[in-house]
Formats: sequence, C-alpha cells, structure tokens
Amino acid sequence: MKKRILFITRNFPPLVGGMERLNFHAFEALSDRYEMMLLGPKGCGDYVQDAPVTGISTGSSLQYVMRCCFEAYRLSHQWKPDLIIAGSGVAALPARVAARRTGAATITLVHGLDVIYPSKLYQVGFVPAIRNSDTVVANSANTANLTVSAGVPQNCIEILHPGVTLPTQCSAVQPPQLGFDLAGKKILLSVGRLIRRKGLPAFIQFALPKIVDKDPDVLFLVIGTASESTALKKEGIEAELQQAVVDAGMQQHVKLLGRVSDETLGQLFSIASLHLFPVLDLPGDVEGFGMVAIEAAAHGVPTIAFAAGGVPDAVKDKVTGYLVERGSYDAFAQAVLHGLNMLGKELCSERCIEFAEQFSWDKYGQRLCAICEQTLSDHS
Repeated sequence: MKKRILFITRNFPPLVGGMERLNFHAFEALSDRYEMMLLGPKGCGDYVQDAPVTGISTGSSLQYVMRCCFEAYRLSHQWKPDLIIAGSGVAALPARVAARRTGAATITLVHGLDVIYPSKLYQVGFVPAIRNSDTVVANSANTANLTVSAGVPQNCIEILHPGVTLPTQCSAVQPPQLGFDLAGKKILLSVGRLIRRKGLPAFIQFALPKIVDKDPDVLFLVIGTASESTALKKEGIEAELQQAVVDAGMQQHVKLLGRVSDETLGQLFSIASLHLFPVLDLPGDVEGFGMVAIEAAAHGVPTIAFAAGGVPDAVKDKVTGYLVERGSYDAFAQAVLHGLNMLGKELCSERCIEFAEQFSWDKYGQRLCAICEQTLSDHS
C-alpha cells in the first residue's frame, strides 16, 4: 500500500516563478510513488491530475495562513497522511499543526528568504515550525548555512538543488523579432523578475559603461517585469532601472524587453553571448540559488555573476562562467570582457550543457523521493 503525503504550499501554478515551478515538479515526482493530496492556492487543481486538491484564496498572508492551518488540521484528521511536506517556510506552520494532530513526519523545503525573512512575527511564528521539521531540504549550501543559523540541527538538513527543464534538441532556432537591429551585436542577457536584489541599476551605472568603452558592440537585453509584490511595495524598480540607463548614457546599449514568451526566451538564449547575474547581498534578502544561471547553462550560455547567496552552487567558476567578488563592479566588467574573449575556449556551450544536465527535474525527483523514504524510515 502506498504511503500518503499531504503537500502544503502557497506557491503553485497558476502563479509562475521559480518556487512555483519547483513545487509543481516536486508534487509531480512524488505522485509517481506516493498517494498525494494537495493543499494550495485557489486554482491549483487545474494543474493536478488524479489527486484530491483543496484550494484556498490567497488574500492577505495572515488570512491565508489561518485558513491553511484550519484546512491542514481538517485534512490530516480525515485523510491521515504518513508524511506532510511544506513547500516553503510559510507552509511550515500549517504542516506543523497538521503533524501534531496525526503524528505524521514532516519535511520543509526552504529557499533562502523564507529562513531569514525580517519580520518578528515570522521569526517567532514560522521559524520554530521549520526547526521542528523532521527534515529540512535546502536549495543550496548557502541556504543550508542560513538554516543552521536559524537553529535547525545540521543532521536534519539535506541540500537539494532545484531542477531545470532541459531544452529539446531541434532544428536551428529562428532569430527573435524584437523590432530593432541585432546584426553585429554581442548580446548580454538578464532574465528574471525585476527586484532590488538582482542589482541591475547598479550594474548599469558602475559596470556597463566600462564594458561598452572596451567593446561598443555590446547590447544588454533585460527580460522580466516587477512582481506584483514589488509593485505593491512601491519599490519603483522599473523606473529606477530606466533612470539608471539614462544617467549612465547607455540608451543605445540597453533594451528593456519586459515579459517575453518561452519561445522568444529560447530564441534570445540562442543568440546570447553571456548571461549576467549581478545579484546583491541585502539585509533580510538573499538569492537562494540562482536557477536562471542553470537555465542559461542548459542553453549553452555562460553566466557572469557575483558570488552572493546560493549563486556559487549554480555557476561553476571557469567552466559555466565566472564568479566575481561581491560588490566589485570593476572586476565584474573585466570578467564580462574576459568572458566574451573566452567563448568557445574556456567557456564553451558543451561544458555548460553538461553541467546543467546534473539539474534535470528527473534527477531532482529521484533525490526528493529518496529523502522522503529516509524521513519516513527515521520517523517510524
């Protein structure tokens, strides 16, 4: 008889982001081996087959957590799961409530920010629930270190890097139609949500002019928009980014493309020379892993990045790109220029793709299932 797993998460399709994709693939992988039930945001049932689903309207964070705790307690009483998985630190509290009702084992997936989130209420209410998990699965070595600092015993932590969807090998990719000329340009890419820790305004101000001075054919394409939460906080990151372009005089060398389709993104990766990831270390914020660097490598594109947060787990220095001392924009500019000269030599597509293959979702699922088996065995 299959063991039962109640999977609790606030991050799941139809929302699309790194954590949402991870939770979706984790649930799919576990569904092959266990009897699953999902407690997630309203609408998540549209993406799940052959498993009971309870959806909760997200609303405010407090309302969501309160309803999630109630539903987790109710479902665990009715369904009696053997294992409860929290898809993030936020879900650890409902998972703990449910586990106390049934005596089930618990696993919490942590991603970096959900360990150090700078809120007294969060640190008092949620972090203890993470500590009480039988197993905590961290997405990088840096997240694992943060988790130890939060009081989780080292022997309860497993490091499991997120997966990546590897591009299928097909015929030559058509160049993207962007409305401006790309002929003769050396394409530098930034891909991802526009949030402050991505460090793009500072990069454009302090590093890009040095790169352009040495190589005027460089064109920096920025893909992504500010998240809803960023807009609600009125960070104004898009306006700040546009102003940085003007202040640095980089209007001819930066294009802000906003959100693009998966097809267009694949086309952009096919013409890109380098992917740039100038992430910042900010108080109360951290780059948990750097999944986009693996996605770039999967397309054969090297990454130049600051060695911040969990990024060193996602970029193999001098193989899939270069890691630069945090905050050194002169060194970052030099690394980009050196990387452009090393394409096809030290930095080659084949080595990038080979590295990315270690992070397939299939391998992620196999490892997660093994962690579940071990947790269940230790708990029995």
